[in-house]
Amino acid sequence: MTRAALYDSTGGPEVLQVAEVPEPAPGDGEAVVRVRAAGLNPIDSKLRSGFAPSDSPFPRRVGSDVAGTVTGVGAGAVYWDGSPIAVGDEVLGRAPGAVAESVTARASELVRRPDAVPVDVAGGLWIAALTALSCVVTVPVTADDTVLVGGAAGAVGVLAAQLAAASGARVIGTASPRNHDLLRGLGIEPVAYGDGLADRVAALGGVTAVMDCHGRDALDAGVQLGVPGDRMVAIAAYGALAETGAHNVERSARTAANLARLVDEIAAGRLTLPVAATFSLDDVRDAFRMLDGAHPAGKIVVLPR
Repeated sequence: MTRAALYDSTGGPEVLQVAEVPEPAPGDGEAVVRVRAAGLNPIDSKLRSGFAPSDSPFPRRVGSDVAGTVTGVGAGAVYWDGSPIAVGDEVLGRAPGAVAESVTARASELVRRPDAVPVDVAGGLWIAALTALSCVVTVPVTADDTVLVGGAAGAVGVLAAQLAAASGARVIGTASPRNHDLLRGLGIEPVAYGDGLADRVAALGGVTAVMDCHGRDALDAGVQLGVPGDRMVAIAAYGALAETGAHNVERSARTAANLARLVDEIAAGRLTLPVAATFSLDDVRDAFRMLDGAHPAGKIVVLPR
């Protein structure tokens, strides 16, 4: 047996429990990963609370982002590039129910973890990194652009802002004042979010594109500043898309091949994902309480071992 976070009914963090579950075994094309880090994402809270509907039977497992060590390999299991996966490999990627001591993953959704990428960072990359990349694929930017990134201190926003800056664009990012120094250190011009955002951005010279990685604050500012709908993208403000003409973030860029490329950028020091806090598996409720509230910049990560 092994241990995993799960819940028997929807609700607040108090519905979570850590319980024994059967030790996973790999099927064809799968690998078993001893979990060293599992990042939490807003969708995990939305599913747990019932805000996002699910027809999965109870008890339900938690999480998808994972980093760890391969301990078992099924028949025909290979990485996304066709190379063999082996016991002992250090990996990261996607594994349903990742907030656990051990999980099964599709080998094709795992990539190798370089030594230069810390395990806690690696454990929070799948959703955040690929969503950030999807933002810049949906609304490509160049050195001719000034981009407003909403929620630029969040895990998706901070990566999207850096990717936009790497394209040569000038990047303005919304964040609480406590995170402004972090953004400046990454070459992002910080601006406070909230009422009057459009005026504050206009004072900095206006923008040509918007990537809203939190709600709709940046989208609304973009509308006020005359940014065309086809130059705006949002990851969560689904109700505002038709109203503003903004794009929903596209999905086709969310591949293991692209994750491997982004991991290489992190290993080389050209891309940074801050880790806000780490928690033990036994403290998973506290981890979700932090996720559900205002928290420091970056990812919240559970370290099961």
